[in-house]
Formats: sequence, C-alpha cells, structure tokens
Amino acid sequence: MGSHRTWGTVFVGAALLIANSGYCGNALADEASLRSVVDAYVAAFNKQDPAAIGALWTEGGVHRDLDTGERTEGREAIQKDLVTVFRERPTAKLSAQIQRARMITDDVGRVEGETTVVVGAEEPSISSFTALIVRRGDKWLVDSIEEVAAPTPAGSYEALKQLEWLVGKWVDQSDSGRVETVFRWTPNQAFLLRSFTVTGAEGETQQRGTQVIGWDPRARNIRSWSFNSDGSFGDAVWSANGEQWLIKSAQVLPDGRAAAGTYVLTRVDKDAMTLQLIGHELDGEPQPAGEPVKVVRVAEPAATAPTTTSTPTTEPRGASR
Repeated sequence: MGSHRTWGTVFVGAALLIANSGYCGNALADEASLRSVVDAYVAAFNKQDPAAIGALWTEGGVHRDLDTGERTEGREAIQKDLVTVFRERPTAKLSAQIQRARMITDDVGRVEGETTVVVGAEEPSISSFTALIVRRGDKWLVDSIEEVAAPTPAGSYEALKQLEWLVGKWVDQSDSGRVETVFRWTPNQAFLLRSFTVTGAEGETQQRGTQVIGWDPRARNIRSWSFNSDGSFGDAVWSANGEQWLIKSAQVLPDGRAAAGTYVLTRVDKDAMTLQLIGHELDGEPQPAGEPVKVVRVAEPAATAPTTTSTPTTEPRGASR
C-alpha cells in the first residue's frame, strides 16, 4: 500500500495501535504493562476493594494531593484511607484516561492522565494525575501518585487550540499518488474541519472525505467523525502524548466490515508531520503494519482568532487514591 493510501485513511478512521516508532518491542511491552496497572487500579476501585488496590502499591508508596498539600505515605496508610472513602462513598465510581505513558528507565515508568470520580447524582470530580510505576521482580507497582484538580477548558476553542497548528493545506506525495488535505476552523471556531482528496498516479480522483473534529465536554476529550465518498464512516478519540497524538478509531467500511485501532500523529515542526500505522484490525483480524508517512505543509494557515470565550468552571478533585 502506498504512503498516500495510508494518509488518506488515517483520519477516515481505519485503525491502528499507536506507539512511538523508535521504541523497541520491549519498551512497547513495558508501556503496555504501565497501562495495565492503571486498568487494574480502576477495576479494584470500582469493586471497592482496598486490599486489591493496596497490592498495586509499593510498600513505601506515596500519594500527594497538590491542592491541599496532604501527603499519605505507605501502603498501609493508603489502604486505610480507601477504607474510609468507600465507607463514606459506597457508590463512588472511578474512570481514568491515560494521556501519556513512557519509560524513564528499564524499571521505572511515568503515566500522566485524568481521573473522574462519580458519586451518585453529584457533579463528577476530575483530577489530573502523574504516577510513577516501578518494576519489582516480575510485577509493576505504583510508587507514587500526584493529583491536582484538572483545569476545565473555557470552551471548544480552548480545548481544540492545541491542534490549531494543523490549520492549512498539507500534501502526502508518492509514486502511487497524492493526498491533499485541508484543515480549517468553522466560522465560530467550535470545530475543526478536515477535507481530503486522494488522487492516483494518473491524476484520477480515487476518494474524497470530510472529518469534523470537536471537543466532547461530557467525556472531556477530543473526538472526530469521518465521512467518505465510498460510503465508509467512522469516529475516533484523540489524546495527546507529548508531541504526538494518539488517534483511536473505529470505522464501518462500505461492505459492512469493521476496522479498529490507533494511529500515531507526530508533529515534526511547523511544516511537517509524520503518521504511522503500528497496529490495525479488520473484523477483529490483525493486519500488517504500515510504514511511516511524512506529510508537509504547502500553504500557511489563515490568521484566526477565537470569537467567543466563556468563563472556566472549577470542579472538585476526586478521592481516587
């Protein structure tokens, strides 16, 4: 498959498991282990099982609340606090969105993200967290967690402006064809619109498509919806990972088959980005990985400025220790 075909389908929603292309297999496996610790933590919290959560901490683990300055040190103390939390909030449910996971050394990893705690009909409590996870023998354990109340974007533009560098015209050219992509704001800057055209080596149009990228204030993430001239459509969730964006997508193909997975989009500089398909499933069957694709800017984005803003709200931090 030519590189233009890869770029033409990335935002369409054909899927993909994202990872830094420079990582070796062991690093990818270790990062997956970091994520599995977070998943296990959430599962144990939602079962209200303090012992299971305690087993995920190191003996001398430390939890810090950066808003209050409170520090809880040691597995036993953390587990005791959770007993109190579950007694006082028996309906509390926790979810976590990982924004970045990376290895610092062979035995130490860092995970950043957001947690949401919901207690009955109360307003959800959203926190930003940073966790250090360490290898102890054949296990990965939490050594520290820092939490702070998550900032709330003032509006759609405030949430999407981290993608504003995409605005403009981009081209992916190869021997087998060309993909022209244009990103632009909607008039009120509530959404980013992407349109693309795929042409073959002889200049014939093979595919056109449109994508809408927006902010979901309930899920607190960036989402996109794609619609293509061949009848396929899909949606995706975007999350930042340093200078990269992980785009987890799902798509329905014209023949009814389902594609799912994740792509990694990396900003190289203001006029270049790369895209790589690391993993891809078609009707649940793994597909071959793709090669990195370089996409370059061919026109400067039009100068824009947000037209409306709203006052950000403050939400309490969740008791997700």
